[in-house]
Amino acid sequence: MNKKPFILCVSLAQALLFSQSAQALNIVISNDDGWQTNNIQTLQQDLVAAGHQVIISAPCTEQSGKGGAVNIFKPVPVDESKAAENIYCVGETDSSKSFADYSEGTPVMAALYGIQVAAQAQWQKKPDLLISGPNVGNNLGAMNENSGTIGAAILALTQEVPAIAVSAHQNSGTDASQGHKIAAVVVDIVRQLEATRPAGQPLLPPYMGLNINLPEEIDSNLGYKFTDIGWNGGGMTWAFASDLDQNPQVVDVLTQKAAEATGQPAAVVRPLVKQGLKGKQAVTIAPGDNQDQDEQSEGVAVKQGYITISTFDGIIQASSAKVQLTRQRLFGLAQE
Repeated sequence: MNKKPFILCVSLAQALLFSQSAQALNIVISNDDGWQTNNIQTLQQDLVAAGHQVIISAPCTEQSGKGGAVNIFKPVPVDESKAAENIYCVGETDSSKSFADYSEGTPVMAALYGIQVAAQAQWQKKPDLLISGPNVGNNLGAMNENSGTIGAAILALTQEVPAIAVSAHQNSGTDASQGHKIAAVVVDIVRQLEATRPAGQPLLPPYMGLNINLPEEIDSNLGYKFTDIGWNGGGMTWAFASDLDQNPQVVDVLTQKAAEATGQPAAVVRPLVKQGLKGKQAVTIAPGDNQDQDEQSEGVAVKQGYITISTFDGIIQASSAKVQLTRQRLFGLAQE
């Protein structure tokens, strides 16, 4: 059988279905790492170079792990000093303020400002897309539950704005050259979504978002892979450490930061870091896969070297099977 006529028919059908050509989008970018990161600023530059109009609305300070946190009814400052560049940050930066007066700008708050205030002022309507990230560090599996990157994306879905969460390896925080490589992936995905968007429809269906993760070695990645969020957090899980100086990972990270800040060799500052951590307690991360080694899980695939694309909903409603189980177990308590 000659497959060319069939392929041609499919191509013609796609051309008719997705009849509109790719065009410039109005995009808001937010994140949980702060507005001054190389990743977010490079993404804005490269999206603009691709023909889009882009606003950055991000927290003024590091807000990783804040999930969907908000400061309700508490006045929060917004830095508009770079409004001419379409860049805004939300939240206090004056650390001399008392706890009662200090109001952080969380990822959700920054995304909401971008959608409801900055976008309205710039375009007199909601943006076509919110991109949360690119995050410094992957957001995978169960770790997504606490992610500010995902929190900002879900907020956008509740505002009926299509959303994409983007996360790269931790090395993107120290290697500036990663910025354009990450942005190239995002621009590629946005271009494909726009090219295949049904005429008159939003970029993604209502309450549907994408979670994109890039592997450690972007240059030698294995390509795109459609995945499920799953439970595997990239081989890491949450843990509570009762004595931080006995946690090698914490000591290594803080030693590196102290060495960079002071200009001293790591071997010199490490004993001081350990001394300062002795007896201290904190939430940390530890090795663990949450009993999930499914090849389809994004946490597994990204470690293999794939650029993963997972689809999520902006709701936490359980499956119909679990709903029925609840009704069986608690039969008689509620009126049907």
